[in-house]
Amino acid sequence: MRRDEMRELLIEVGLDLLIEEGLALGTERLTFKRVFERAAVERGVRVTNASVIGRIWADMADYQADVLAAALSNDDIDGLEGTIRAAAQALAVADLTTVEGRRAATAEVIRVGCAAHIDSVTRVRKASINIGLRGLSISRLPTDVGTPTSVSVRRAYEEFAVRWDFVFAQAFEVIGIRLRPGLTIRQLSMLAISLTEGFAIWDRVEPTMTRYILRPTGPDGEKQEWTLFSLGVEALVWQFTELIDAPVADGPRPSDGSETGGSRRATPDHR
Repeated sequence: MRRDEMRELLIEVGLDLLIEEGLALGTERLTFKRVFERAAVERGVRVTNASVIGRIWADMADYQADVLAAALSNDDIDGLEGTIRAAAQALAVADLTTVEGRRAATAEVIRVGCAAHIDSVTRVRKASINIGLRGLSISRLPTDVGTPTSVSVRRAYEEFAVRWDFVFAQAFEVIGIRLRPGLTIRQLSMLAISLTEGFAIWDRVEPTMTRYILRPTGPDGEKQEWTLFSLGVEALVWQFTELIDAPVADGPRPSDGSETGGSRRATPDHR
């Protein structure tokens, strides 16, 4: 087996162990002995210290750092592909010809998009370990700058933010929504990511309180199912934005066109 193939295999085995056992003991149980035994039983590959130490990793700590970095990689762990599909389907049938229709469309996009997003996040096997690792790693970022783990954490959050930027910007463009003065898409994305992680934890602690919330948001006041996450995102969106061409009572309007432009076309700030 080539060196790169061996490296990939052992990282996969380490990830399996980490996911199965959780983070209660950190990586201290992620030893070469246990990983090699697992590789032999499940993959039929016999590995020795001599074939790994000094050839692939300098020592066990080096290996553990690579496993943690792999665990922090995205692999669409944030589930935004499903979010985008659900939002696009909702927009395809929405009435965007009136202010009321656009406001209702915003609520529906948030409702179904957030539901799809949370389903993806809570369904993926690696999600819990990923969120936990990011939380643990953040505490050491000031001292671990440049390490594989810190680089992975920063890259993961930047990738999450870019994807959320895209989702918000596209939806705002289609519906006709602009940011309120002084606020940015990136700030909204940062809050949405934080809300996702907090919801994922509470959904495991007390799922009866995070789902199955009925609100009269459907046609003719029909009750629809919301999640606590979608309620939070909806509140954030309206704090950050307003409908273009909506009555002044909807919220403060920009004093000039420099922030958003003067037409229905939204021009969100991604900074």
